[in-house]
Amino acid sequence: MKNETLVEFIKEKYYEQEMSAEYELQLTKIIELEKEFTKDFSKAKWREYFNLDLAIGELHSIEIEQVINFIINNFMDNK
Repeated sequence: MKNETLVEFIKEKYYEQEMSAEYELQLTKIIELEKEFTKDFSKAKWREYFNLDLAIGELHSIEIEQVINFIINNFMDNK
């Protein structure tokens, strides 16, 4: 199995998992902070914020793939 296929398989299985209570609590906290932060945004500021949020999401996706590849490569090297 190629690393690329394995990475996609791991990501797919990870996203199927239920969120932990700790994760749900942190997500709720972030949502509340975001609501408070953005409550007075204009349409233009919302567009800027949305673009920032997309860029952060893309970075997070890259980070997840790098972590998975790091684990796979270290596992393969230490067989």
